[in-house]
Amino acid sequence: MIRSAIPYSGSWCRILCAVARCDRGVSAVEFALFAPVLIIALVTSVDLGLAEYERMTIDHALRTGAQSAMSDPGTTEVRRIAESAASRNFTVSSGSTASAGALVLNVSRYCACPEATTTPVACSTTCAGLAATFIYYRLTAGKIYVGMIIPSITLQPSLQVQVR
Repeated sequence: MIRSAIPYSGSWCRILCAVARCDRGVSAVEFALFAPVLIIALVTSVDLGLAEYERMTIDHALRTGAQSAMSDPGTTEVRRIAESAASRNFTVSSGSTASAGALVLNVSRYCACPEATTTPVACSTTCAGLAATFIYYRLTAGKIYVGMIIPSITLQPSLQVQVR
């Protein structure tokens, strides 16, 4: 009688076949493989939502400033009102470049003739056809949003309103 080199080979085969056919714990392994992808997608969605919320909050401050500009009170007053609206959610900086910690607001007032609205002129200028100059306010803001997963995004909304 010839004996096999592996004792009880029949029982080992039965055990291995039983383990190979067993599907207990398969869903746990699948979840463990897929969970990191779901978590990263969730955190990225939250991150993008927070960036959009900051952008909408900045837009709100600019719209508040634009609404006050409609009565043409001057750049100082429009800036004060926009800063007041923005200070509820941000630290407002007096600098000229966007940063991660503070919101930078700029307000400018300029005049333009009806035939060339993009070319600033002195407000006392008489335009072609004796037309009065248009008065514009341009409000710009800048802030860097530093995300948890997404790279830093520079938010730079601007708004232009024609007063006259």
